[in-house]
Amino acid sequence: MKFKGTIWLTAAFIGLVLYHFLVDVPTEKRQKEEKARSEKVLLFEAEDVTSLTLSGKNGPIILKQVGANEWKMTEPVEASGDSTTVSNFLSLLKQLNFARVVEETPADISVFGLDTPSLQISLSLKNGKEKGIRIGDDHPMGGKIYLTRAGEEKVLTASIARNQLDLSVYELRDKAIFTFDTSQVIKLECVRNGKTLIFEKQEDTWNLSEGVSTARGDADEILNLINTIRAARIKKFIDEQPETLAPFGLDQPTLRLILTDSKSDTPFSLLVGIEKDEGYYAKTVSGESVFAIDKEFFDRLNNSRLVDFMKKTLIDLKENEVASLAIRAEGEDIRIVRNEEDKQKWTLEHPVKEHANSAAVNNLLFDLKDIRVVEFIKTSATDLKPFGLGPPKKKLIVTDKNGKDWSLSLGELTTEKTHHFAQRTGEEAVFILKTTDVEKIFRSLHDLKDRTLLGFKKEEIERIEVRYPNQTFELKRSETGWRLTQPERVDPIQGFIGNDILWTLNALEFESIVSSPPDDEVTGFNHPRLMVYLWDKNNQTQGHVEVGNPVPDFPRLHYSRVGEKLGTYTIKKRFLDEIPDNIDKFKRKLSTG
Repeated sequence: MKFKGTIWLTAAFIGLVLYHFLVDVPTEKRQKEEKARSEKVLLFEAEDVTSLTLSGKNGPIILKQVGANEWKMTEPVEASGDSTTVSNFLSLLKQLNFARVVEETPADISVFGLDTPSLQISLSLKNGKEKGIRIGDDHPMGGKIYLTRAGEEKVLTASIARNQLDLSVYELRDKAIFTFDTSQVIKLECVRNGKTLIFEKQEDTWNLSEGVSTARGDADEILNLINTIRAARIKKFIDEQPETLAPFGLDQPTLRLILTDSKSDTPFSLLVGIEKDEGYYAKTVSGESVFAIDKEFFDRLNNSRLVDFMKKTLIDLKENEVASLAIRAEGEDIRIVRNEEDKQKWTLEHPVKEHANSAAVNNLLFDLKDIRVVEFIKTSATDLKPFGLGPPKKKLIVTDKNGKDWSLSLGELTTEKTHHFAQRTGEEAVFILKTTDVEKIFRSLHDLKDRTLLGFKKEEIERIEVRYPNQTFELKRSETGWRLTQPERVDPIQGFIGNDILWTLNALEFESIVSSPPDDEVTGFNHPRLMVYLWDKNNQTQGHVEVGNPVPDFPRLHYSRVGEKLGTYTIKKRFLDEIPDNIDKFKRKLSTG
């Protein structure tokens, strides 16, 4: 029996829960929605409004919907409406609630200022119905207004400021000077003081010109200017249909702006005249009305200089698309080409044909991409000699995979010795670069040569022999790492000892090539201080290096020669310090490892 009672209690509880969620909650929600609707001054959907009329003390303002969120003013002037303002206004009306009902059937509406309302708002809807409100006096307690709905006597109060509803022609009228898509702009012309500054886009590149001066444009700076033009707004409407343009200085404009959009058949043109208290008088070529623009907008156009928009990035470079580099300097003519099989590798083609220092070349390209022009000195230099550019002291030529060249000409140092004068391909402008940046890209043959002395694959080395004058160490690779077989057997030794030797040898670079080496007594090759030999599993020599005496007057350098390379080189002394020279070092590393 107790079990059946529990079942009944559980069922009752579930029933109550279901009733609450299925009946009570929806009912409560519906009641709240109905209450909210009942408190609305006007019930409508913004998308259903086809026209809006505001009738105030200055006459009616009428706007009609002509497209999706697009409005046209028909009274008091024919003009485009400010769609954002209209949309916000309709949203405000839709959300407007009344605070209370003052009188259902007032005997005298003049008490509330509704006999001659200061403002009437009318909405025409798609279904042919009309809705609206009449606005009377402000409430004596402040913060509220009296109003009635169109066709009703009932007097209401609403908590809203009158100026939120009483909009002007200026507020409801479209104040954009031009409407265009910034991405579609292909040309911009600014005519002032008898000179024309031209921005012209060709594919993804902007080119600048003003008179005889030409230059590459900075896309970001030009886009900022275009956005400024797009965002510019009319400050005040002056004259809708002027009889003459002379009083506004528009018969002989101070400034003329022409903007070409690839999607438009006719360019956008703006004329700017004289300045008055309202701002600068202006008009579009396609429009009739004269209006005023802000001084800030005029100054932005009038004060723009060619140099302000010239490209500050030295070069638009995609490192992986560079096919070759050429550096021409006093006494040197270097050419480097990319390896076709391994794109990260480079080869010296001139003055010698050998492997290039690929890391140095790749770093050069990375640095070149990041360098920026410090300052443009002259936009159009006819005489290049004062800058050391006629002819240039040095020249860098970058050739892409399509055979297109870009070049940088380098001139003299500035007076402060901190910058170099320079000039780019196809530009007449002279600019300055930091000396530190110049040093990054104008590298010597020595810097660009592959200075690696040994070339081997570390994983193929099975035996290492380190020979000192008084002792020889032999290391052999084992399954677990490395073991020492001479001068005594140490098995195993720490694996990193053998690996460190291989890493050191693999990274060994020469500092210089000794073109006329002295005899073996001076170099020390008759009694080398160190010899290292490498063998593979087939007992084939994969390389060896000999280290001789210190270089006279340069104790940190030692003479060296390598089996697979002809000639004598200098290497840093630290190489000797990185190769173990006694048995204790092997054992000590074993015990501490």
